[in-house]
Parts: sequence; structure tokens; C-alpha cells
Amino acid sequence: MSEFPRLSNREWDVLNLLLQGKSNKLIASSLSISNRTVEFHLKNIYAKFQVSSRIELILKLGNTTGKLELQKLGHSTVASTGKIAENKDRLNLWMSWAKSFIGKEIDMKNLLISKHVLVGVMTTLFTGAMWVSALLYSQLLFPSEIKAWVASLIIVWVIIGLTIGLVGKRYGTTLQRVFFSTLFGAGLSPFTIIPLMMFLVLPIGRLAEWLGMIDPATMPTDVATNLTMIAMTTIWLFVGIFIGIMLLFLTFKKPEQASAQQAQVLEQRL
Repeated sequence: MSEFPRLSNREWDVLNLLLQGKSNKLIASSLSISNRTVEFHLKNIYAKFQVSSRIELILKLGNTTGKLELQKLGHSTVASTGKIAENKDRLNLWMSWAKSFIGKEIDMKNLLISKHVLVGVMTTLFTGAMWVSALLYSQLLFPSEIKAWVASLIIVWVIIGLTIGLVGKRYGTTLQRVFFSTLFGAGLSPFTIIPLMMFLVLPIGRLAEWLGMIDPATMPTDVATNLTMIAMTTIWLFVGIFIGIMLLFLTFKKPEQASAQQAQVLEQRL
């Protein structure tokens, strides 16, 4: 955007409050105008900047260089000194706000493409594939039964790896710790499915039956199967994330180190 459109004083007021993160209602209250008037000014601002939403406006303003002449701000070159200072303050305000917003977006993008996330996602996909292969090989499941749930399982595995990887990146853990935490989180969580189904899901189902919400006698087999698979994949998801994150922060002390620390404490006390 090479030039700034000409804005009226009231449009500058609305833009200033918008960049402070205020809603239309708060803008109207701050300027003692109606919501319809705020919407009217915003519509004009969007049209002048050739955008259709607040986010687009912020991003467009964030791409400017800041080396602007006063004429580009839509004000006369013979404006008073106070008005010039006010315009500069408004410009600095929106630039700092936009840079802060875009900076957060860049940080999130860096997190999503980090090695920690890649290791987490690849590990869960590998672990999940090994689990499915083992079930097929042992004939506990058949290809026709698992085929309809492949996409859902892949989504669950990706979410587990993504979450553990993001947490590992956020707190600066090593790639090895992310790998093993994800491996054991995704690998051990299926062992909890049957116990949790028996002691959590089935009691909830019996309660729903007692309340008259479901009737197992008339429920189609496909519906019952789908509900069971949804419960199992949900358990795999949440337990896998829980175990993985717990292992990220779990530390083990060697017996020698623990004994040395105890000896140091006793020496200090003596």
C-alpha cells in the first residue's frame, strides 16, 4: 500500500479505538455515538483501505514501512502542530499494535513448523501404525473393521504428537525427550482403553439407559459400534496427551546423586 487514504477526524477516532481491541459497542460508548454510526464509519474505513474485516485491516497496516509523509495521512500540510502530533501518536499506536499481533502469528507459525512438532507427529503416526498392524496381525481386528476409522485415527495421532511437540518446544525440552514422551504416550494409552471403557464409559451408558436417554435393545448395531469407536479413540487421544505431557516433565535422579545430596544436607546440619 503506497499511499494512505484520506480519513476524517471521526474515522481516525474509530480506527484508533479499533486498534486498541475495542468492540463496536465500546467504541460507540467511548465516542458517545450510536452503534449504527460506528458501523457506518467502519464501513467507510474498510472501503478506503480496500479490506473487508478488522484482521485484514490490521495486517494491511502492519505491512506498511512507517516512513510516511503527512499528506499520506489524509491531512492538510498546514495543519496545526497539535494535530500533527496527534496523527503521529495514532500512527505509532496502530503500528505497535499491528506488529505485536503479527509477531504472535509468526511465533505460532514457528512453533508449528518446529522440529519438536515434527518429531512428535512422526512418532505418533509410527506408533499408531504399529498398533494397528499388531491388531490386524493378531486378527483382533479385520481390515474391513478398521478401514472406516483410519482417517479418525490419523487425526487423533496427529493431535497427540502436535500437542506434545508444542508443549516440548514451549518449555525447551530436548528432541529425545519429546520422542520418548510421545512414543510412550501414544503407545501406552491404548492399554487404558479397556479399563476406562469398563469403569467409566459403561457406567455412563447404564446411567443414560436408566434415564431413558438410550435403549440398547432398539439401538442399531452400526450406531452402537460407532459410539464404541468414538469412545475408544477419545480415550486414546486424551490419555495419550496426558501421559506424554507428564513424561515431558518427569525427571529421575540417580541413586548416587540422591545419596550425595542427602550427605550434603546432613553435613550442613552438623
